[in-house]
Amino acid sequence: MNQAESPRHPRVASLILGIMLTLIGFQPRVWAAESATGVYLLGYQSTMSGYLPGPGFYLRDDFYVYQGNAKNVPFSRRIEVDVRSRFITDLVAATYVTPLEILGAHYAAGIIWSSVANDFLKGRLHPVLRTGEGNYTGVSDLTVTPVNLGWHLGQFHIMAMGNFYAPVGSYDPNRRLNTGLNRWALEPNLAVTWLQPKYGQEFSISMGYTVNFENPATQYRTGNEFHLEYFLGQHLPKGFAVGLAGYVYNQMTADTGPGATRGAFHGQAIALGPCLTFNGKIAGHDIGLNARYYNEVKLVNRFNGQTFFLTLSLGI
Repeated sequence: MNQAESPRHPRVASLILGIMLTLIGFQPRVWAAESATGVYLLGYQSTMSGYLPGPGFYLRDDFYVYQGNAKNVPFSRRIEVDVRSRFITDLVAATYVTPLEILGAHYAAGIIWSSVANDFLKGRLHPVLRTGEGNYTGVSDLTVTPVNLGWHLGQFHIMAMGNFYAPVGSYDPNRRLNTGLNRWALEPNLAVTWLQPKYGQEFSISMGYTVNFENPATQYRTGNEFHLEYFLGQHLPKGFAVGLAGYVYNQMTADTGPGATRGAFHGQAIALGPCLTFNGKIAGHDIGLNARYYNEVKLVNRFNGQTFFLTLSLGI
């Protein structure tokens, strides 16, 4: 990096920070998604979220456990008054970073496939107040990233990508539990990592805006959703890093459609927790491990609980 480039970095940092604070602070009247769940898995991004590795093929596996409670949740064609849920899934992601450069950035594409290992629910069903429980396993919805651009600008690393979500998971509006949400969605995403190479401090943010389409089985259209994830931490010797990770969620527009008969549900989420990572090499291949725990400290009309991620990544 030459000296002529260095003054640009504080301005870039100020701009990114300003956008982040504006989006966090901007909290208009908001609503809650159908099933109180978005197509994007909150907490998926954490450390080094803005860093795109060099050309090659990369695999990532995430083991995810969530346990929480919710009240007055729109599930398919019914309202669950009091719900307890435990959700376990495994997500497998494949990314190919090409040697092709576009606007000074490497071009990559990827796909995420997930399977739901267990989905447990117990609650009271409105208007007939009865309890019920069950589990359902199967394939969940598919995430495709046809465009992913990564820049490396000195201490700043930036990724801009576009995702779309395909409803391939099992869904039945007459069933209380499903492994898919039965709705298409589009999502632009911007992630930025600042890494101080000499002393190892890192700050990463990842922001996405999800545009949902109607669930044709229930004629319910979930409003558009904004999510922001962050990591603030310290890189240590021998490839380890430790820090604080978290996320902020806001639904920005109303749920609409003939199926949204219960009116507006206000919805927000804030979570934070510890994150521990290791990055190294095995037989010349990049390998990474990431364990993180999120405790949701502020929830409105969404599931309120705890999340655990265990992530393994491998460069081939």
